Amino acid sequence: MPSRAWAERVRYEGLMPPPDERDPWPRIREVVSSVVTGLHDGRFIEETLEALCVQLGATSAWSTLETKGSGGPMHRSRTAGFHGVPPAILAQHVTETLGRVQTELRIISGPVPYAETGSFVAVPLWSRPTASRRGRTLVGAMYLEFPGSEGTREATLEFVECVGHLLGGMIAQQTLIEATREDLRVERARDHNEHYLNLDDLLAPPTMESIREELYGAIASNASIMLLGESGTGKTQLATAFARASNRGEIVRATLGMADDLNTITSELFGHERGSFSGAVAKRTGLVEYANGGTLILDEVLNLPRHAQQLLLDFTQFGSYRPLGYQGREPKKADVRLISVTNGDMAQAISERRFRKDLYYRLATVPIILPPLRERRQDVPAIANRYLSRTEAHESWELDDSAQDALCAPHLPWAGNISELEAVLERAKNRARADNPSDAVIEARHLDFGGEPAGGTLSTPPVAPGAPGERIQARWQKLGDEKTSLDLIEKGIIEDALVACGGVVARAARVLSVPRTGLISRMATLDIDPEQFKKRRA
Repeated sequence: MPSRAWAERVRYEGLMPPPDERDPWPRIREVVSSVVTGLHDGRFIEETLEALCVQLGATSAWSTLETKGSGGPMHRSRTAGFHGVPPAILAQHVTETLGRVQTELRIISGPVPYAETGSFVAVPLWSRPTASRRGRTLVGAMYLEFPGSEGTREATLEFVECVGHLLGGMIAQQTLIEATREDLRVERARDHNEHYLNLDDLLAPPTMESIREELYGAIASNASIMLLGESGTGKTQLATAFARASNRGEIVRATLGMADDLNTITSELFGHERGSFSGAVAKRTGLVEYANGGTLILDEVLNLPRHAQQLLLDFTQFGSYRPLGYQGREPKKADVRLISVTNGDMAQAISERRFRKDLYYRLATVPIILPPLRERRQDVPAIANRYLSRTEAHESWELDDSAQDALCAPHLPWAGNISELEAVLERAKNRARADNPSDAVIEARHLDFGGEPAGGTLSTPPVAPGAPGERIQARWQKLGDEKTSLDLIEKGIIEDALVACGGVVARAARVLSVPRTGLISRMATLDIDPEQFKKRRA
């Protein structure tokens, strides 16, 4: 806690309002609150800089997590003071400042070389907020710039140094947290399933003969495989079984969600360096590097944002990549076999320009379409018996003739495919146990198809006239009849905003109340070029 004399000096020099007896350190409180709040969304560095600028009246601020070389990537906030500064002069000032912090390992201050009345203060960020240097390391540096001489005042120096100790400690703690998260992420991505199905089991039915020939013909090659089919058809199981049969080493699975942030998806696949973007307090190794020499399964590849598809295309062409913030002269290399999986309509996605055609040809050297379960009903008993033998090794579950006939009933839609079949079997085992604990036999009467017993009619319940469900169905049908989609509606709204804002994306993002990066991502997905709207301003 700062001394009372320092507090009086700060109050006297006008850097802090008169302290309340109940709350003597309002500025420290605001900064600490910003740090804690920013931790939840990975912006605690930016939040701290913003609070410092507001509390101390600084015009510009930056911090860096890389103090080697020429300064590395910077996190900037309140950068209005840098406008109009020649880039070469600014870069030289940043390099010199970081060099002094590295060398002197103490707080420094002085006049700004490109401003007649400006001043600055820069502090080292330590891993431990202690007076002793033992056991602590330098994790970065923080810089604040003022329009006048405030940056050289002792009260300002002490206050900024105090905040620097706090921020450095938080960065060190967050680094440990990110390291733990990284370990968990890699463990989840790696395939450790001991109860897996082999390729012969999955491709045993006669209906899978053509697929069997294609896959076994591709095992010895390095060709990329794409598995397409409805949800629940066993694509991921087949991808894993094929990867194991290939004997290429590590099997890593990348789940590609709906992330619209290029940094996030790029970091997941290719990794990032420390300090490369907001929240990157620790280095991350990409799944591509973990899968080097093995197989990388791209689960739901159709969800890959279009602006990230180019990066994946480059990797498939050259086998090289650059993690975010990577400063090496030569790109990194990785020998990875790619297996892509999706339940979406790839042809439609390509026609709507949501997925690159050239990337599809790279990923689908061997395209495999898995048929839905309703198109191969004769395989249902074999698949069911295989599932029962695999999941209950200590019990010998059997399907009697009535159960097999019920599972092959022509009225069953099997909308959930194999996943739905497995759920039906699990419910049947519970009913069979309750019926006769000593007999592991599933009969037709034990089968429950989503709430209806075997032989029931699986139909959509009628909707009362005028009910909300009916109105929703009518509106949806109208959209379908007019060949209108939600994407087209969204595209129209974004285009209207761009017209109103003269094609300026930042303004359009504020009008729509969405992040600028998210808007850019959606524009790329929907094939919207903001340049065309700059010619027809509203």
